[in-house]
Amino acid sequence: MADELELMAAAAEAAGVHPTRFVLPEDHEVELNGLRFHYLDWGNRHLPHIVLLHGGSLTARTWDMAALLLRDSYHLVALDQRGHGDTDWTPNVEDDTGALMVEDTRAFLDHLGYEHFTLVGMSMGGINSFQHAAEHPERLDALVIVDVAPETMRAGIVEMEQFAQATETLDRFEDFLDRATKFNPDRSVGHLRYSLMHALRETEEGWTWKNDRRPRPKLDEEARKRQGDERASLLWECVRAIATSTLLVRGTESKILSAEHAREVVDVMEDAELVEIEGARHTVQGDKPVEFARELDAFLQRTLPRSGGAL
Repeated sequence: MADELELMAAAAEAAGVHPTRFVLPEDHEVELNGLRFHYLDWGNRHLPHIVLLHGGSLTARTWDMAALLLRDSYHLVALDQRGHGDTDWTPNVEDDTGALMVEDTRAFLDHLGYEHFTLVGMSMGGINSFQHAAEHPERLDALVIVDVAPETMRAGIVEMEQFAQATETLDRFEDFLDRATKFNPDRSVGHLRYSLMHALRETEEGWTWKNDRRPRPKLDEEARKRQGDERASLLWECVRAIATSTLLVRGTESKILSAEHAREVVDVMEDAELVEIEGARHTVQGDKPVEFARELDAFLQRTLPRSGGAL
């Protein structure tokens, strides 16, 4: 445990994160929809609950640096979504759809059983959060969406996909670290090392991502566009239906969510506000954990009937 705490402390120092103390989250498992799910609990269960959903190719550990700053004021729980981190993969890859993840979200929240909670979703997790908030607003006190909207920029998605494909399997951990440093030069090497330590696994062939990288059925351009249009239409319906107080967080350097699309989302929602975090890319909570934690806390201080001390 000391070694892991030392690695966490080194990553925090590199990221400019200075919590009151360093604490490792508790690992938990639960069976949902026929799969074994892994999640992290950061303790302090008497405080207001925040449930965290990571983005695609990431894990529950993407929130670690921000969680260190928030855990004195909130009870944080972070899920490894299906096919990611230490959670099981969908047995038949052709059955692996976004609808399953939305159902997983509902089942997980039912398992936790909180009467009141805040849902925070980034990218893929944000898409799932939009849908859950629209379909199940009961018990949801606040919603936080990180760098995603019904309309996203295709070029940024392609760039991330190309990075993932180029790093499918590499001989050494350091090879991954070198590629990641070049892909995101603004993130400190120490913080990237910590993030990759939780996102990769070692196999006989070398190092590879933990998330499910099995080939999906290929779509031609027309089918891909139709699928994207259908998803956007569904998400716009969700956005318009959400009455829960919502914070949309955008990184100013994001290649996924444009300022225009972010503003459009906030304008059509019943009760929403936008904050842009300077210098952050798509993974806002990793690029700027201090600023992200501060903005999240400030929003919840204004929104929740019961909240912890301000950061």
